Amino acid sequence: MGAIDVHTHIMPRGWDAFLARHADPRWPRIVREERGGCSLYRGSERDRGLTEQVFDPNLRVADLDRLGIERQVLSPPPLMFCYWAEAAAAAEFCRLHNDAIAEVVAANPSRFLGAAIVPLQAPALAVKELERVARLGFRCVEIGSSVDGRDLDNAALGPVWDAADALDIALFVHPAAPVLGIERVRTYNLPLVLGNPLETALTITRVIYGGLLDRWPRLRWCFAHGGGAFAFVVGRVDRGWAVMPEGKAAVPCPPSAYARRFWVDSITHSGPGLRFILDTHGADRVVLGSDYPFRMGYDDPVKSLDETPLDPATRQRILETNAQQFLGLRPGQ
Repeated sequence: MGAIDVHTHIMPRGWDAFLARHADPRWPRIVREERGGCSLYRGSERDRGLTEQVFDPNLRVADLDRLGIERQVLSPPPLMFCYWAEAAAAAEFCRLHNDAIAEVVAANPSRFLGAAIVPLQAPALAVKELERVARLGFRCVEIGSSVDGRDLDNAALGPVWDAADALDIALFVHPAAPVLGIERVRTYNLPLVLGNPLETALTITRVIYGGLLDRWPRLRWCFAHGGGAFAFVVGRVDRGWAVMPEGKAAVPCPPSAYARRFWVDSITHSGPGLRFILDTHGADRVVLGSDYPFRMGYDDPVKSLDETPLDPATRQRILETNAQQFLGLRPGQ
């Protein structure tokens, strides 16, 4: 066994047949650029450029070998959540991506694990897809930080959490549109830079105050990008819980008491930042992440750990042991 990168993204090379059946221009699509290469678009808006690594598993394996990583958890980019879409079409779109991931994992199970997506805007269909991907061997589902602006503590999502709990499927939470303050962060292209960590801090706080960690204590959650800004504002959130009646009415303990009941990945882009999330969440609650192969991620996630003084046991936890626990992997899986 070896290092497990919990936060990476993959895509099929296209879904033209799906787009031909569903003509809404908001569906994501791959566009070949005149200057070469390709980009991911939603409508007329370019989301990001794409490299061959996002499509080609063989290139990924070469990079894993070069970086000293044993396995990656494969998940679609967050633009694929499509929580705005009509339910049946969204469910079909999720199946398309999940089946593509399942095929890659089946071809090389020693190097890849899958994280599925589900149509959270339609909880009954999301449960059906959870049950289906569990049969395909998925250990994790990737979900957005909100469902087209509806928070994860929305009561309608309870059946989804029931199903994930019963199926022993972990939840990897990735910030998704609309991120907090979206109109104010569009300038200077700040949605990924600043919007995402603020969005994740809000999502974690809503998950805590919404009682999800108390109601489903066995359900395993991991939040992307080091948990965003949560570790850095939890002291203030605790103070609010202590002095404002709404907090104590929602949960019996200060929010910081819940910080060691979920996982975060290692993507902080800061040695002191990684130290801080280790101190906040615990050495057994930080997993290796890279955001591979996108430019806001780490070029070398293992080497990034060198920026923080770590004892060998903590380093091993981040590289492998914590991911095994988050994903519910047994020895040898």
